[in-house]
Amino acid sequence: MQMSKLHPILILLLFTITFQSCKDDEGTPPQPEPELINTIPGFYKSAISEEYGKKEPVLVLIADKNDRIDEPWDLDFHPSRENELWILNKGLENTGGSTVTISQAGMGDQKTEWRRDGNAWHFMAHPTALSFSKDNGNWATTAEILDANRQGGAFTGPSLWSSDMDVYARPSGGNGSHLDMLHESPYSMGIEWDKGNAFWVYDGYNRTICWYDFVDDHGPGQSYHSDGKVHRYTDLVIKRKPGIASHMVLDHESGWLYIADPVNSRILKFNTTTGTKKKDITRSMEPLAENWEMTGADWKVFANTNLSEPSGIELSDGVLYVTDHSNGEIIAYGADTGYELGRFKTELPGIMGIKADSKGHLWFVSTDSDEIYKLEPQ
Repeated sequence: MQMSKLHPILILLLFTITFQSCKDDEGTPPQPEPELINTIPGFYKSAISEEYGKKEPVLVLIADKNDRIDEPWDLDFHPSRENELWILNKGLENTGGSTVTISQAGMGDQKTEWRRDGNAWHFMAHPTALSFSKDNGNWATTAEILDANRQGGAFTGPSLWSSDMDVYARPSGGNGSHLDMLHESPYSMGIEWDKGNAFWVYDGYNRTICWYDFVDDHGPGQSYHSDGKVHRYTDLVIKRKPGIASHMVLDHESGWLYIADPVNSRILKFNTTTGTKKKDITRSMEPLAENWEMTGADWKVFANTNLSEPSGIELSDGVLYVTDHSNGEIIAYGADTGYELGRFKTELPGIMGIKADSKGHLWFVSTDSDEIYKLEPQ
């Protein structure tokens, strides 16, 4: 009888001990995962604050003289063909520039193809920059030359090209394979795509930023330019530094155009959504649908400290990357703030064009050493 009366008490005691034991095991809450940071994704992998930025990025050689890289000034990725990188070589006075197209860039099965248009001496004379249209796959170049005809005038500007490999640098039955060319900007040192066949151009001869629209291309090797449009923004006066590109990059969401200004050792910020027509420009090198002087555009100095010859420029993940031609540094800025986030010394003076791939990794040209590099974050 006594044992049967004690049995429920023993059960309750055992339950209490067991419950208390479980409570003690679960009493310490799980520790949160360490917070990862990555303020310069082009330089460093994400890491906890104690480790972030301690491992320097690694330079990976992608192509060199053996791949016919010859004084490269710029590079860009094809907008729809994955891992296809285009390199722009300066070339000689009597030949014009050339390109090297790298398929499967940086991979084990990488292939390179060198091409030069039959009339590159005019349409790609001393090219300084290239930019792809994400709307149609066409691309445009600018030229550091006064007269593409070499007749003592001031007759040159941006050219439009096809990325169709059955068209580009192939016989057309006409004047080379170019799709279009307008001749209002000699000594143009940079170019950036806006929309369709429209591009922003750094005009070193007239010392202005220009908006060019080829509108409808005239077809390979043809010559109709009368549908072209040129809007010249005269509030911002710029200068050309011979032999050094002034590359540009457009933030398509905000409309701000970031401009490398090596003459004045600074980066400019130009609001492409501002400005109105002031007047028609009556003097032009060819008939145009529009040739306007624009006024009232908003612009400002973005950065002008600890820069010598800024040349290449790229915007990726909210960070603006700038190459310094004089010392081989790549400088990272917060695109919204203008604050310097950090810099990496490549030890390669003479670097210019820089571009981020779809993963945010940086690729750049080393003009003086005839090489193409990729920056691998660590």
